[in-house]
Amino acid sequence: MLILVTGSGVIACSIAEELMDRHEVVLVGPDIQSASRIARLDVQLVTGLSSSVDVLHTAQIERCDVFIAASDNDETNLVACIAARRLGAKRTISILANPGFLEMNEQDRGLAESLGLDAVVRPSVQLALEILRIIRVSGALDVEDFHHGRVRLVRHIVEKGSAAENVPVRDLPLPSDVVLVMGRHGDEAFIPNGDTVFRAGDKLTAIGTKRSTRELVFDVLRAKSHGAEAHRATIVGGGDVGLRVALGLEHSGWEVKLIETNLARCKYIAEKIQGLVLHGDGSDMDLLEEEAIGRAPVLIAVTNNDEKNLLVSLLGRHLGVDRIITRADRLANEKMFEKVGIDVVRSARGAAIRRVIRELIEVDNEIIAELEHGEHEVVDLELPSQYPRVTINDLRSKLFTIVGAIFRANKVIIPTKDTVLLGGDHLLVFTSCEDASAAKELYLSPTVSNAQER
Repeated sequence: MLILVTGSGVIACSIAEELMDRHEVVLVGPDIQSASRIARLDVQLVTGLSSSVDVLHTAQIERCDVFIAASDNDETNLVACIAARRLGAKRTISILANPGFLEMNEQDRGLAESLGLDAVVRPSVQLALEILRIIRVSGALDVEDFHHGRVRLVRHIVEKGSAAENVPVRDLPLPSDVVLVMGRHGDEAFIPNGDTVFRAGDKLTAIGTKRSTRELVFDVLRAKSHGAEAHRATIVGGGDVGLRVALGLEHSGWEVKLIETNLARCKYIAEKIQGLVLHGDGSDMDLLEEEAIGRAPVLIAVTNNDEKNLLVSLLGRHLGVDRIITRADRLANEKMFEKVGIDVVRSARGAAIRRVIRELIEVDNEIIAELEHGEHEVVDLELPSQYPRVTINDLRSKLFTIVGAIFRANKVIIPTKDTVLLGGDHLLVFTSCEDASAAKELYLSPTVSNAQER
């Protein structure tokens, strides 16, 4: 597949880097040769304006399968997509980064259709959606939904005083439809087994139905003394992301308090949400103490400045906030923020990249989710029609991989070790990126000896 990407910023380069190993990628931009981040990319470079007919012809637009306009200028991206479509691009996708340009709501689909685009992607919208999905699951560090929401992955901390603390997994009151796919103690990641004993502060990732993962959180992972979580949140940063998160939470019945430094923006937001809007600096300790921020169970720091978000988050932790979600748009900051104790770190750029690649381009790609900054992934593998009679237990190996769910016709199966695999099954496989290729071979081509050992 030939994919043309325009722009030399972080989003454009990240998309190109994600796609270059599986596709032919051409990167187009007026200053493409001088951008330092280009050096690590194995792509063809074309210098010039992305809306120029001559430049697009040089980039082989006539045989382009997907055209992605990802420069830092929204107007340029829209014009480039229109030009690319007229010159023969089969699909066009525009990134719109400026929240003030063509206000987003249900009109985005109409905008794309009217301009002949296949999709419009807004990083701020994708980030807000990810934050809302995580917040709505009590105490979750990460949440991914699969198969139209019928299967859920949840990452959660093992709380002190919970049923999971210091008890072997085999003795835990686990829900029936759940698979523990990964545990983490500090920097050590492992696949839990019956002998595994979790300690307070460890992190557990599980796959199951929505109901079973909810039962796991409330009955096993949360402290026994932990009462019902108050649906209150403080949001620092009233930009596009902050406003969308506030509206989404209020729609779900949450009480919201929002802090913003710009007075005019405060007045605008106050007309949009029901909660309290405060004009002030979210990194002002006196303000945070006066407003009793520590009493709210959730703090969301989503200004457009990574350093300020980190400071706000650390102050919130000092004041006793239980759960902190932080925006870090520089990809290098994501791991660093988690190292210093931030619960959930997300970036608008990363959210946009995931949306473009997973949902709009590689819809048939086996990888359907990446976790923990790309160290682990969830893949969808379809078993061949002629498949030996093996069980999950027959395919045990030393690889970092485990089957979390099976999709069989219209049925969802959360497997046990005795579940028999059938040809045509779709396996939802959790694996480390390092073992992904070997895991694929293990499940798709099981050895005859494994099949006959039963």
